[in-house]
Amino acid sequence: MRPAALLAVLALTLTACGQVVTLELPTVDAEARVPDVQSVVYDAEGNQLAVLRREFREPVSLADVPRHVVDAVLTAEDRRFFEHAGVDARAVTRAAIANFSAGHVQQGGSTITQQVVKLLYMPEADRDPDTKLREAMLARNLEQQRTKAQILTDYLNAVYFGEGAYGIEAAAQTYFRVPAGELDVAQAALLAAIIRAPESLTPTRDPDAAEVRRDDVLRRMEQDGRIDAATRDAALAEPIEVHGRLPRPETREPHFVDFVIRTLLEDPRLGGTEAERAQRVYGGGLRIHTTLRPDLQELAHATLAERLPDADDPEAAVVLVEPDSGHVVAAAGNREYEELQYDLATQARRQPGSTFKAFVLAAAVADGRGPDTELDGRQGEVAPGWSVRNYDRRDYPSVTLAGATRLSLNSAYARLGLDLDTRRVAATARAMGVASPVPTDDPQISIGGGGLGVTPLDMASAFATLGNLGAKRETTAVTRIESREGHVVWLPDDDVQAVLAPSAAYVTAGVLREAVEHGTGRAARVDGWEVAGKTGTTSNHVDAWFVGTTTALAGAVWMGHAQDQRPMRDVQGVDRVTGGSLPATIFSDVMTAALADVEPVGFELPDEEWELVEIDPRTGLRAAAWCPGEVERVPRVLVPRE
Repeated sequence: MRPAALLAVLALTLTACGQVVTLELPTVDAEARVPDVQSVVYDAEGNQLAVLRREFREPVSLADVPRHVVDAVLTAEDRRFFEHAGVDARAVTRAAIANFSAGHVQQGGSTITQQVVKLLYMPEADRDPDTKLREAMLARNLEQQRTKAQILTDYLNAVYFGEGAYGIEAAAQTYFRVPAGELDVAQAALLAAIIRAPESLTPTRDPDAAEVRRDDVLRRMEQDGRIDAATRDAALAEPIEVHGRLPRPETREPHFVDFVIRTLLEDPRLGGTEAERAQRVYGGGLRIHTTLRPDLQELAHATLAERLPDADDPEAAVVLVEPDSGHVVAAAGNREYEELQYDLATQARRQPGSTFKAFVLAAAVADGRGPDTELDGRQGEVAPGWSVRNYDRRDYPSVTLAGATRLSLNSAYARLGLDLDTRRVAATARAMGVASPVPTDDPQISIGGGGLGVTPLDMASAFATLGNLGAKRETTAVTRIESREGHVVWLPDDDVQAVLAPSAAYVTAGVLREAVEHGTGRAARVDGWEVAGKTGTTSNHVDAWFVGTTTALAGAVWMGHAQDQRPMRDVQGVDRVTGGSLPATIFSDVMTAALADVEPVGFELPDEEWELVEIDPRTGLRAAAWCPGEVERVPRVLVPRE
C-alpha cells in the first residue's frame, strides 16, 4: 500500500469516519466468505475412505490453542490487537513514515481485524487505496459486531502458513506433525513468523531467513512480557526442524469415492449450481457417510481376483444393492485406480444382451400374460428388415413365456417386445431403476441390442426392485451427510414407489427363478436361496452378464474389454465367455459368501394379492355361470378375463 493510502487510513481513524471520504462501503451484515474446510467420506462402518479438500484446513476453537501460540501471533502481526477498534493508528503512522522514507512499501499497517476483512469479506478485491479505505471501514464495523475472541478465532483458522496449510491447526500438522494444542513456544514463534510472507519465509524453502524472523518474534515476545527471558533463551536455542507439505490422505476405494462425489455434485439440494455444490463438497467440512460395506466390497474384489487373476483377463465389475433400502453396499472392478480411473461398476455403459429381457418379461406379466402364454420362437424376420436368430440356432414354433425365458430365445422375445411396444419396455426398465438412457424407438432393446447401453449399477438397481416385490427404493451410495458440528444436513430420498404390482413382480421373479434353476443361469445358484436372475451375452461374446436378486441382496456381474469390442475367448479355461459361464459363477461365489450368515427368505406374495377364481380348464378363462370350472388360487395380475 502506498504511503498516501496509509495516511488516508490514519486520518480515517482520527476523525469522524464519514467526514473523510464518501464511499459506498460494505457492511458486516454482508455474507462473509466461509473458508474451505475439508470434508471426509466414511464407509458404512465409520472407517475413513477419503478426505476431500481444495485447501488443507481444520478449524479449531480458541480454547484449543495454547496461550503462547496466540501471543506469538499477536506479537508478529498485531501487538495492540486488544487495544484498537479495528484500525491501529499507531501502526498506520509507523508504516506510513517507514514507507515514505524508504520510497516503497516496507511495512504494512493492517491489523488482524483488517486481515480478517480481507480474507473473509473482500478476498478478490484489488489492493488499491480505495479498497484499503473500504477495508478499514469494514474492520471498524466488524469490531462493533463481533468479539475480539471471535475475530481472533476467524483469523487463526483462515490465515495461510505456506506449504498448502491454511489455519493454525493445518500449519502445526504440516510443519511439526502435531496438533496445534501441542505446539511449544519456539514452534509457535516460527509459525507466527511465516504469516507475513508465507512463501519466502517458509522454513522448508529458506530455513535461515525463517530462523531470523522466528528469533525476532521471540525477542519481541519477551520485550512485551509475553514470555520470560529463560523461556526466550530456551526457544532461541531450539533448532528448526520441520517437515514438508503433508501428503494427501490416502483414498480407499477411489472408484467408489469418485462415484459418491459425482452423485453429490449433481444433487441440487447441496447448491443451486455445480460450483456451489463443489464448494460445499470439497470445502464445506462435511462428514459424508456412505453405504459401502467393507466386508462385501473386499469379498467382491477378492472374488474377481480369484476368478480373473491374470493381467490380460477381461475387465469385470460387481455391484451389490440391498432391495429393501436401495443401498449400494459394494461396487468393485478388477482394475486398480492407477491403471483405469474409469469406473467399471458405475460408468461402463455396455449392451446388456439378454439380461434386458427381464424388463420385457415384467412388462408382459404386468399386462396380464402368464408364464404359460404361448409365443412364436421361430427364427427369421420378426419385423420388416429385422431378422433374429436364437443362440442355439433352433426354431421353436410354439413356446411358453417361461420356456422362452429359460432358453433365452431371442426370436420369441423380439416378437413379444414388438407386441408390447418398445416404449412400454423402456418405461418399465426406467421405472425399475435403469438410470442410463433407454431408446424408445429401437425394437432391438427387447433382446438387449441396438443403441442400448447400461451400467452394472443400473442392472443391480433394477433387479433390486424385483427383489423388493416391485417396490422401488431410490438407489443411493450415501446414508447421511453431517456438518462439522454433527448436524444432519442431507438425507437420501426415502420414498418407496410401487413400480410393479406385487403380484406382477412375484410372477416375474418366479419365471426368472426357473431360468436360474433349470435354464442358462444354473451356475448362479446360491444354496438355500431363491435367485431370480438372467444371463446376457452380446454378439461375438463382446459382453457377458449375469444379473440376479434374492429378497436380501441384488447383484450384477459384467465382463468385457472396457477399451474396445474384442470378443472374450479362452479366458481362464472358458473357450467363449457367456453370461452363464464366468459371470454367473462370480455371482454365485459373491452371493453365497455374502448371504452365508443370513437366514434365507424366499419370494412370498401377501394373501391379499391372491384371488380364488373358477377357471374353465378348456379355455383357461373365467368359468361362466352355466359352465362351472375348477377353483384356483391365482396372483391378481394373472386373474383371467371372462
